[in-house]
Amino acid sequence: MIPPLSPDRLPPADFELGLVASDIDGTLLLNWKPISTATIDAIHRCQDAGIPFVLVTGRPIRWLAPIAEQIPDLGRVVCLNGAVVYDIASQSVVSAHSIDAQTIAEITTAVRADHPEARFAYETLNGGFIDREFVTGRPREARMIDDVSELAGEDVVKVLVRLDTSDSQAMHDLIDPLVEGTCHASFSEPDNGLVELAPAGITKAKTLSDLCDHFGVAQSQVMAFGDMPNDIEMLSWAGHGVAMGNALGSVKAIAAAVTEAVDDDGVARYLDAVLDARRL
Repeated sequence: MIPPLSPDRLPPADFELGLVASDIDGTLLLNWKPISTATIDAIHRCQDAGIPFVLVTGRPIRWLAPIAEQIPDLGRVVCLNGAVVYDIASQSVVSAHSIDAQTIAEITTAVRADHPEARFAYETLNGGFIDREFVTGRPREARMIDDVSELAGEDVVKVLVRLDTSDSQAMHDLIDPLVEGTCHASFSEPDNGLVELAPAGITKAKTLSDLCDHFGVAQSQVMAFGDMPNDIEMLSWAGHGVAMGNALGSVKAIAAAVTEAVDDDGVARYLDAVLDARRL
C-alpha cells in the first residue's frame, strides 16, 4: 500500500486553489491506456468544488477523442503545446495560433541546410500532413506531401522534426538554435526522436495564462501537473507546479513538488490530499 502524502509535499497553507491544469501523456495516463477511475474521480471532485480542471497537452485535436469519451464534461482544452484552445463539449476550436507559410519555408530550409536527413510533419486545424519519408506510428492518420507548398491554405499549428536519432534532447539542442526567434522548440518524449515546433512565443504556459484570464483565476491560484520538457514553462509559471514521479530530472528540478508516478495515480493522490486539506 502506498503511504499518504506527507504534509511537506503539499502546497503552503496560504495557497488558494482556483484551477488545476494537467498534461495528458505521462501525467494522466501512460502509453494510451485509459485514464484510471481514481484520476477521473479526482477530476470530478475538483469540478464539484467549482475548480476548473484544464487539460494542457501537446496532442492534436484528433487525439482528444479518447479523453472526451472518458470525461465528456471537460470544457476547454489547451492542445498542440498551446497553439490551440479546443472546446470538447462543443467540438469546436476556440482560438488558434498558426505558423505562416513563409516561416515554415524558412524553418525547413534552415534545418535541412544543417541536417539534410531532416523530415517534417505538420499539424493543421484540418489534420496532419507528413513528408513521404517521415516515420510515424500512425501513417494512416496523415496525408503525405512532397513539398511545403502543398500546405497552402492550411492553418499549420505545429511542426514536428525528425532526424536520424531517437535522442530527443540531443535533437532539441541541434534544432533550437536554428529556429530561435521564429518558433518555440520543445519535446514531449525523451526517446522518440521528435522535436515539436510551436508558433513563436507560444507555450503551454502562455495559452494557459490567457485561459486563466477567461476564468478569472490568478496565476497564484493555479496548480499544474506535468512530466516532460514541454511542461517546464507551465510548471514554472503556475502558482504551484507539480512534477510526476516518472518525470525527467529537468522537470522535477523546477517543480515546487513531486508526486507519485502516473502508474501510481500521482495526480489523483496529490489532488485528493490537497482537497482533503482544503476541506479541513
